[in-house]
This record gives sequence, C-alpha cells and structure tokens, in this order.
Amino acid sequence: MNPKTFSITLPAKRLKFIDEYRKAHSLKGRSDVIEIALSLLQEAERESEISEAPEEDDLSDVDLSAGRDRDEQAD
Repeated sequence: MNPKTFSITLPAKRLKFIDEYRKAHSLKGRSDVIEIALSLLQEAERESEISEAPEEDDLSDVDLSAGRDRDEQAD
C-alpha cells in the first residue's frame, strides 16, 4: 500500500478520544486509530448492503409433498 498524507480538522473532543483509544490499545499513532475506524465503517457498509440485497427464495418451510399426494390420487 502506498500511504498518502492529508490533514483533517476535528473537534477537541474527538481528538481526545483518538488519543485515549490509541493509548488504551497500544497503537503507534492516531493514523492507526483512524484506520481501525474506517475499517469498521467499511464493514458496516458491506453488512448494510448485504442485508438490503434481495434474499433468495427460502422454500424450507414449503410442504412439497402436498402436490405429490394429489398426483398419486389421480392415478
């Protein structure tokens, strides 16, 4: 990966959280905290997309023998 540098402006409260999280989890720097946060956000987006995707037809609760019984009675 070829990392890029950029700057962001955050409220003091957010920066304090980042610094506390970094220390509590023995991370090297603020970038590591932001990388984790972005990974979690990306994972949440993927899960949201999956839950919104059309579900395949679930026929596990359909009694398929009912039609078969009717066919056998016709013979």
